[in-house]
Amino acid sequence: MSTLPLVASLLAGAAIGLMVVAAVELVRAVRRGETQGPPGIALKLRPVLRLIALPAGLEQRWGSETVRQQLRYAGARLEGHEFAAARWILLWTGLLLAVLVGVGRGWDLLGQFLSLLVLVSAVLGPGVGLQWRIERRRTEIDLALPDFLDRLALGLDAGLGFEVALRRTAHDFRGLLGEDLRLLVRQLDRGHPRSEALKTLVQSTPSDDLHAFVAAVQQSDRLGTSLARALRVQTTLLRARRRRRAQEASRRLPILIVFPLVFFFLPALLIIYLAPPLLHLFLGR
Repeated sequence: MSTLPLVASLLAGAAIGLMVVAAVELVRAVRRGETQGPPGIALKLRPVLRLIALPAGLEQRWGSETVRQQLRYAGARLEGHEFAAARWILLWTGLLLAVLVGVGRGWDLLGQFLSLLVLVSAVLGPGVGLQWRIERRRTEIDLALPDFLDRLALGLDAGLGFEVALRRTAHDFRGLLGEDLRLLVRQLDRGHPRSEALKTLVQSTPSDDLHAFVAAVQQSDRLGTSLARALRVQTTLLRARRRRRAQEASRRLPILIVFPLVFFFLPALLIIYLAPPLLHLFLGR
């Protein structure tokens, strides 16, 4: 039994080391502009993930069409079965680590809490991380879209065609939106129809504002209306919406700051101001 704490410590250290390595690789990928898809270690594990068999119920739940759409929205290059296999491996790893931590701590109160925390993280972590990545991509694209529409409308007003203006605008446009636009340009250069390329862009992007832009382009192609004028109107609406979101976020700040004040600052202030008189009262000093 004396070796169990050592084994648990080694496994915990290995898990922390892997998390640190993954975080470092992700930061390097972001600095290089490789924000699409998971880090290289996940791509290297794809052949192994394809070979893992899962229970039928979990396969249908964790690898459903909804999950596959979420993976596309998150920019991950994993298929539904691969993501489900990764969750399956993480679940068993978390269960084993939780048992080892609990046994190593003798199943005391702290050990039970740590085991439960590890198990809950293994079960809910992939889904929460996927939703966080989708929300992050949606927010970044929504913030950058009005600037892109301004540049595109300027090119259209200068007499350029849609594809030429799109190519020049997307060439040096930064961020996730720029990567998606350059992928759209590459599809157009390869001979894909514009409608098909725009449909692919919609399927891989979680932003409703970008979907509205694609709808405006398709409506302009179908009806022959002025796309530049529609983009000007859409840009005004998007900037007003972005300003409204910023105002809503600022109004939530007083509510969010209550939690650190109550749980961190208030106990410290009570200890500082009440501890000396209480000690004087009870100890008689």
